[in-house]
Amino acid sequence: MSSLSLQHLDKIYDNKVQAVFDFNLDVKDGEFIVLVGPSGCGKSTTLRMVAGLEDISKGKLIIDNKDVTKMPPKDRDIAMVFQNYALYGHMTIYENMAFSLNLRRDNKNEIHQKVLAAAEILGLTDQLNKKPNQLSGGQRQRVAMGRAIVRTPKVFLFDEPLSNLDAKLRGATRREILLLHKRLNATMLYVTHDQTEALTLADRIVCMSMGHVQQIGTPLELYDTPANLFVAGFIGLPPMNFFDVEIKDGQAICDGFAVDLTPEEKDRLVDYDGKTIVLGVRPENIVEGGNVSVEVFSNENLGQTTLVNGMVNKHRITCKFRDWCNYKAGDTVQVSFNRKHFFDKETGNAIR
Repeated sequence: MSSLSLQHLDKIYDNKVQAVFDFNLDVKDGEFIVLVGPSGCGKSTTLRMVAGLEDISKGKLIIDNKDVTKMPPKDRDIAMVFQNYALYGHMTIYENMAFSLNLRRDNKNEIHQKVLAAAEILGLTDQLNKKPNQLSGGQRQRVAMGRAIVRTPKVFLFDEPLSNLDAKLRGATRREILLLHKRLNATMLYVTHDQTEALTLADRIVCMSMGHVQQIGTPLELYDTPANLFVAGFIGLPPMNFFDVEIKDGQAICDGFAVDLTPEEKDRLVDYDGKTIVLGVRPENIVEGGNVSVEVFSNENLGQTTLVNGMVNKHRITCKFRDWCNYKAGDTVQVSFNRKHFFDKETGNAIR
């Protein structure tokens, strides 16, 4: 496999609309990178620039220390797995997987061996004589992955490959992609809007918004130390709760409650005394027992956990409690925050 370097990439369309701004990323050999963000954030456009399906307006694309910025797609030695499978309905699974190799006139015996090897990896050996319409959605996506595997490319590109699958198949296919990466030790660039896919698959995540990179880091880094309000609100399910608070006399004071700050938090916020900042609390970092009163309006049992939605004065809050709870609308629950995040209200950046 190969390394990949995206250096100051911009994408500006003919109508002067800019979709990607100064994108920088170095991907190590064998690394699994996930680009995540809401629809329209520029993640698929970035992937298509790597594939050569979109021209690069500014910047450089380097694969294995070779500048491929102006190279046509066929010369970049990449393989792409699309959201809609892109299989040929009139061909068998074997013919679909062998198609690109036949197109470049590879040796027939080598093609046969590569197809059989890929089919074994993906559990498709007994499906090779079938047509795509005879397979399930998950099997068809595995065929699309098999077609990429047989090419032994330098880089694998995935463009929201699980979007068309139901929840159960998404989970199963996600695990197959993870196992495939470990087995091939392949360099992979994967685009999704689903944070669960990002958190479970990635060695590193690139979180994007409005064409800009917001943060690059391991899944734990984005979850535990988000760089700004956008990343904090996007990563994590349910999303983080946010409150405008005033820092005063060792407390974070909000309309309806006051939270004592730890000595470490006081040191971190020393420059914000008397100012209003944003306090962020993940639902799973809220525990029962404390001085914050939550008036419940719904209770969602999920088996091992319960989501309790309510109000703290005029502020909406979601709590994620362990075990099974049976709160009713109108009940009051006393809670406390055992992990807090702080953000500058003007810039939105995390206060470290």
